[in-house]
Amino acid sequence: MEIWLNCINLVPKHFSENIDKILSKKEIDAPIEEIIIKDDFKLEQNGKQIGKIVNISNKKEQEDALSLIGSVSWILIKCDDWKMIPCENLIAAAESSGTKLAAIVENKLEIPAIAFALEIGVDALVVTEELLDAAIITKLQRLEIKEEDFVTKGDFPTINQESGKIIGVESQGVGDRVCIDTISFLEKGEGMLCGSFAKSLALVHAETLESEFVPTRPFRVNAGGIHSYIMMGDLSTCYLSELKSGDEVLIVNTKGNSRVATIGRIKLEKRPLIKIKWVTNEGFEGDIILQQAETVRLIRKNSQPISVTKIDNDLEIIIHNSIQSRHIGAPIRAFSQEY
Repeated sequence: MEIWLNCINLVPKHFSENIDKILSKKEIDAPIEEIIIKDDFKLEQNGKQIGKIVNISNKKEQEDALSLIGSVSWILIKCDDWKMIPCENLIAAAESSGTKLAAIVENKLEIPAIAFALEIGVDALVVTEELLDAAIITKLQRLEIKEEDFVTKGDFPTINQESGKIIGVESQGVGDRVCIDTISFLEKGEGMLCGSFAKSLALVHAETLESEFVPTRPFRVNAGGIHSYIMMGDLSTCYLSELKSGDEVLIVNTKGNSRVATIGRIKLEKRPLIKIKWVTNEGFEGDIILQQAETVRLIRKNSQPISVTKIDNDLEIIIHNSIQSRHIGAPIRAFSQEY
């Protein structure tokens, strides 16, 4: 994605090296390529016509812009009111056409929205000098995502999994519990690693399973009491009480494959809670305190979800153990004991 500096009304004294082109109505003495808007709204570069600027304020003007796709190198979009929908419509139509899209951006909030519209974005952002820093940051984000397109699931860490045998289930009365709503769909077999002790976390299943009593919430994990730890996207741990919108949590499936999801919302409510305690073959103990509800599920050793209301002693669930202690969420070698 390119950054064009909008010099139609104001020409700066100095030009940032991060600018790819200058947009103006007349030639400017600058060491950067210029695109000139002519009186007939055509775009010229080095004396050659490369496209057209189109003002879009109604359906007819959008149709005029769409009719240019495939016949010009660039379409410069200027929207008076509706911006996102016309941009998305043109991005979709221009895909693989050979025509590139530039958009005049007028405020900071529009920059990431238009740069990532339809997950594709425009080919150039046209910004004033005041918006240049925000555009540069967004361009770097676009480059990062482009690099991530080549990353396969196998490049995310595989999380070591063990089985823990249930050795106790008991009521904990009413307490504060946290539901984590992500901005991604979760699938059957996926969940988050949570627990009372950082060294032993259970895989808590997402609310993806159908029920005749309540609708699914395929973006949600009912993660437990506010004291609990959760594995974050960077493999650190965090208390559920500390989570907020925008944080990244680790999503893990029954095979140990992982990915990262961003939190969109946290729901903190008082609910009846139960403690579920387990032990590994090596004698390693852990527990988790969860809401006592049929929709809250752990995952059995055979990879099948099971409601916490049906869990009993000797049943085996999927857990993740770590030999490292934690300090402010980060793994350390120092001694630490939780009980």
